[in-house]
Amino acid sequence: MNPETARFHVLPVPYEGTVCFMHGAARGPDAILEVSDQIERIDETLQNEYVNAGIATYDPVPAADSPVEEMRRIYDAVRPLFRPGRFPIVLGGEHSITPPIVRAAAEVYPNLSVLQFDAHSDLRDEFTGGKYSHASAMRRVLEITPFLTQVGIRSYSAVELRECPSQINKRITVPMLETEEGLRKAVQKILDSLTDTVYITFDIDAFDPAYAPATGTPEPGGMTWRQATAILYEVSLAKKVIGADVVEVAPYQNGNITTEYLAARLVAKIMAFNC
Repeated sequence: MNPETARFHVLPVPYEGTVCFMHGAARGPDAILEVSDQIERIDETLQNEYVNAGIATYDPVPAADSPVEEMRRIYDAVRPLFRPGRFPIVLGGEHSITPPIVRAAAEVYPNLSVLQFDAHSDLRDEFTGGKYSHASAMRRVLEITPFLTQVGIRSYSAVELRECPSQINKRITVPMLETEEGLRKAVQKILDSLTDTVYITFDIDAFDPAYAPATGTPEPGGMTWRQATAILYEVSLAKKVIGADVVEVAPYQNGNITTEYLAARLVAKIMAFNC
């Protein structure tokens, strides 16, 4: 698709330079793109053919030898994609890729807020010796915008609770989403916390491992497909969503494609809701 006329701009970033447990996230973008050909081109919720808006897919951002250089490469690659009428979707890779994307978005869209779906808070100031760790991604985001809403968090450290107590305590927890009334209240709380312009970052481990087992640090007790897509729909309806990333898919090498297929469907949902 011609990038000049496409609505959606898909940028693969196969980077996992700070992974501290199970590796494989670097294979995530290719795996998501490979199975995306099997996704229907019409959304079952809205019955819109979102592909008609146009999808341009770019060459991957080459992995760098250092996190600092990687952040520069990501910023340089994604900054031109944030233009009126364009909707970048970045495929990771680990979650450390998000801050330079948010920085690029915030330069174009003032008063930007970030909606994070994740099992982990990622609020450490640094981890394993670096400020650009995947475990520090949202701490770096908070340096760009104070408007961060976290959904699905169920794992955080004593350090994070001590250093960022207000952020930890205002998270939208999974139990809040488990009844119709709870989901409705959670959606309203999310909408009230966001500015008019929103960037979405979606770590695939926000889902329960029963839905998305192939990820670096799976956490039990996660979100369902229905909960996640209900929130995405309501946010896209009420706010101006200007881009998104989907990260931390670490494909199995035994033929089980459950997680990457779910991620591809998630990307399709984001597109359909933001045509």
